[in-house]
Amino acid sequence: MTTARQHQTRTAQRRLLAAAAVTATLAGLTAGCGGDGGDNKAAPASPSSAPVTSSSPSPSGSPVDNDKAEVQTAYDRYWRVLTEAYAKSDSAGTGLKDVASGSAYAQTEAGLAGLRSAGQVVTGKAKHSGTSVIFKDGRKLKTAVITDCVDVAQWKPVDKQTGNEAPLPQTRLVRYVTELTAEKWPTGWVVIEEKIPGQAC
Repeated sequence: MTTARQHQTRTAQRRLLAAAAVTATLAGLTAGCGGDGGDNKAAPASPSSAPVTSSSPSPSGSPVDNDKAEVQTAYDRYWRVLTEAYAKSDSAGTGLKDVASGSAYAQTEAGLAGLRSAGQVVTGKAKHSGTSVIFKDGRKLKTAVITDCVDVAQWKPVDKQTGNEAPLPQTRLVRYVTELTAEKWPTGWVVIEEKIPGQAC
C-alpha cells in the first residue's frame, strides 16, 4: 500500500524530473513531460541557463504588452522562489505564498514535504525556453496562461547528507511542456494552477 510519505516523495520527483511513466491517477501531481500533472510551458526555442528574464513594462507599450511583461516578471520570480525552496526542501522564508496559491501552492508544498521525508534537496537550476503568455477573457480577475518548455537536466535531487544524486528512471523526460495559470491580484500576478500535459519539448 502506498503511504502518504511515499506519495509525496514521488510527487517531488515527478514535478522536478518528469518521470516518463504516465499514470492517469497521478495526473495533477506529477511533473515533467511524462504526462502527469504539474507545470505548464510551451515548445522550446534554445534553452537559457536560468529562468527567462524580462524587462519591466514599458509605459509606451500597449496595455496587452504591459500585462505580458508583468506576467513574465511574475513568472520569473515564481521560478526563483521554487528554485530556492527546492534547494532546501522548505518554503520558509522564500515568499512562496506571495507567488503561488491554490493547487499550485499545494503541489509545491507536497513536493517539498516529500523531499524532506526522503532527506533530499534539489541542486542546480531549471532552464526555460519558448515561453508564451495568453490571456483568458470573461474572468472576474485578469487571468493569464503561461506555456513554457522546462529543462530539468541540471536540476537534480540529491541526498542532503551525502550530496549523492538520487536514483531516477532512465526513461524520464528532462525537457517537458508546462502550463501555468496566473491571476492578477491586488498584490500582483499569482500562479494558481500548474499542469503538465505530457509532452516532450
